[in-house]
Order: sequence, then structure tokens, then C-alpha cells
Amino acid sequence: FTSFKLKMKQQLSQLLFLGLLAAQALSVQYQLDVVTGSRKYDDTDGSFVAKVKGSKGEVTFGVLDDPSKNDFQLGATDNFAAESDIDIGKVNCVEIEAESDDAWMVDYITVTAGSEKTYVYNTEGSYLSSDTSEGKDKMSFCKQGDATYVLAITTKDENHAGTDNIHARLTISSTKSRKGNTTTGILDNKGKDDFIAGATDTVTLPNLKTIGKAGCI
Repeated sequence: FTSFKLKMKQQLSQLLFLGLLAAQALSVQYQLDVVTGSRKYDDTDGSFVAKVKGSKGEVTFGVLDDPSKNDFQLGATDNFAAESDIDIGKVNCVEIEAESDDAWMVDYITVTAGSEKTYVYNTEGSYLSSDTSEGKDKMSFCKQGDATYVLAITTKDENHAGTDNIHARLTISSTKSRKGNTTTGILDNKGKDDFIAGATDTVTLPNLKTIGKAGCI
């Protein structure tokens, strides 16, 4: 009888171990890479909570905070991770809610799930703040589509034609009105001095809406 009980305990331990392995195998890792704007006052020391919404569910990141660093500095990229026991499917939107009135300008966000990356942009250029006189207390940054646009932009070669502070967003309209338009985030190649007089800059922007042939920018 004693040997029978010992065998049952061993089998139960094995089942628990296999169950733990199965749960770990089913869990999905998600990462947010959030880029803060680079203009004066775009940074913040405020508190913000985030969730990622997908086609099959959502995953909550809670308060965005890396205790080892000062988050959300001008032009900086901050990384946050969360784990979910469900696969939320295709990423649709990142929702961020402000818990304080120190306004923050999100430039764009990359969501990584496994090998899949989704890019969402602050197409409105709005600040996040619990004080709605400064900005919006909640914003959704949503995937526009699956098209990748490669823009080659040439700055005129003459005095004062270049810029360091244009902070431009583009709205690209289709030649067919029924296909609408798509709006980019800030045009900026991180680590490069863009828009020098006479230079051509190439900007690659994934996850924009497919509009067919571009008519106007």
C-alpha cells in the first residue's frame, strides 16, 4: 500500500510538472516600444496605464514604468513587457490612459508579439494628460493597415532650405476618393540629421492604410 501511494505521488508530481510546462508554452509575451516626441515639453514624469487590444482579446500592461530609469525623456524609446495566457490575435490598437496631469506626447509605438511587429502612430499630434485642457485623458493608437510606404524626400539645395525642427506628419490621399487617405507619424530617422539642404532622406513607414495610387500629399 505504501509503494502504491508513493507511485501515485510521483504520477501526480509528473502531471503537475507537465501542466506547468503546458501553461508556459501557451503564454504569449508582448512588448511595447514607446517613442516620446522630441519637441520641448513632449517629455513627462507622469503616470500612464496601457493595454493592447487585438482581434481575439486584450493584454494589460498596467502602469508604464521602468524603475531602473527615468522614462519618457525627449526622443527616447522606452520598453515594457507583459505576458498573457491567451493569444490576442492580430494587434489592432494600443490604448493609453493618463493618471496625472503632466502632459506627454507619444510619437509612435511598436508592439511585438513573437516575431510579429505592429506599428501605430500618433496621427493626431495630441498630448496625453488627465487635465483635458492640456490634452486627451485617453487615446487609442490604432493600426491603419498592412501597407508599408517608403518616402524619398528631397530638400531644396539653397540657403535656409534645411530644418532641424519641422516635426512634419503627412496625410497621403488616394487618386480615388473612395479609398480615402492615410496619415503618418513624425517623419524622423532616429540618429540621423534629416532634411539638410540638397539631401534626400528616405523614411520607411509600416502599417499604413492601402490607398492605391497616391494623388496628393
